[in-house]
Amino acid sequence: MSQARRPLPLETIGSANHNMIERCAVSSALAPDPARRNPSYLALAFSGGGWRAALAAAGVLRFVAEAGLLPRVRWVSSVSGGSIVNGLLAVSRQRIAAAEFSPDSVDREVIAPLLGASCERSLTMALLRNAWRVPWRTRTGVLADQLSERLGFGVSLADLSGDCSHVFSAANETTGVRFNFDAESVGDYTMGFRSPAGTAIRLADAVAMSAAVPGPFNPMSLPGVRFPCGDGADARIADGGVYDNLGLEPIDDLHGPCLIVLSAGGVFRTGWGGVTNRIPVIRNLKRAEALLYRQTTALRSRTMVERFRAWEATPAGEEAPSFARRGVLFGLATTLKAPDRWSAARPEFPQGEDRVRLAKFKTTFNKIEAPVAEALIHRGWWLTGATMSAFQSDLLPAELPVWRDLPPATVRPS
Repeated sequence: MSQARRPLPLETIGSANHNMIERCAVSSALAPDPARRNPSYLALAFSGGGWRAALAAAGVLRFVAEAGLLPRVRWVSSVSGGSIVNGLLAVSRQRIAAAEFSPDSVDREVIAPLLGASCERSLTMALLRNAWRVPWRTRTGVLADQLSERLGFGVSLADLSGDCSHVFSAANETTGVRFNFDAESVGDYTMGFRSPAGTAIRLADAVAMSAAVPGPFNPMSLPGVRFPCGDGADARIADGGVYDNLGLEPIDDLHGPCLIVLSAGGVFRTGWGGVTNRIPVIRNLKRAEALLYRQTTALRSRTMVERFRAWEATPAGEEAPSFARRGVLFGLATTLKAPDRWSAARPEFPQGEDRVRLAKFKTTFNKIEAPVAEALIHRGWWLTGATMSAFQSDLLPAELPVWRDLPPATVRPS
């Protein structure tokens, strides 16, 4: 007679109980916000992708301002490169509001400094010149200092304007989930959340940790910052694109506001070119990483598009199902038949192979050529207008924006 089979210890088939992800039992949730169901508001999501993503995001923001929609933006969620534009908007929002959210104020406060940072100087070279500081400051800390000096990101995270939630997403390597930075809370759902007030966390730190790509940058901890759960363990914060390169998670529960989502991450390449691809181990690791990134981004995009379609399929006068969301999602390589109202006076920019080349532009923080930077801004602007005209035209003014020349770059002393 055979004996009953004993269950295998959990450690032999997966993870020990003490290593499982558990939600923090300490309630730190904010009171329900009616604005999260208000159809008059908008939310922006800017993906990672180095200067490529930052510049395209600036184009999105420029269109939103020109369409008169910027005062209605209540949330801006970002990852990595997109967090640079989110940071520029956050640190200058009060000045932009004082100028009645005019397009010229966005050009002056966001576009011009971004062009200076990307075209006039190499952020990568600045990091290399400051490599001697790494024994005392991590590489991610050096990046934060450069962002503070060059873009004015030295302000306290807790001091950001409260009329718009600027969310900077990173990944917590300690817990394996998204780590949140905004003016009201820092933390994640396993370690719990706390206010950034009373900490030394700067906007520069949040942006740098959001952009700390594993390899070039190391995870950064938050010395002295303790959370309700986690038994006092240190949070080790890295690039948010590892977890959600679209920045969707902080805004995916918005039922009513219109979401404008830019996906400007790297394009999966089917070839095997490049020097490092000649080394089997490195080639295989890079390929596996690219596959994982491609699949997670594709799944998040597909799910959100399905939710947008559910909203569009809801008959007029009926409440959309809880799963549905309102909005648009597009990538730099997106092709669509824009309505004549938009495209008649605004032909697609750029077209054909030039569009493909922009989408494939490398992910970098090196100095880039001004025509490329301007083309990326123009592409983000055109795609926002085209998709909003096609799917959310009721939000747009009767007179649609037309492309204007960009302002000259502004270079701040470093």
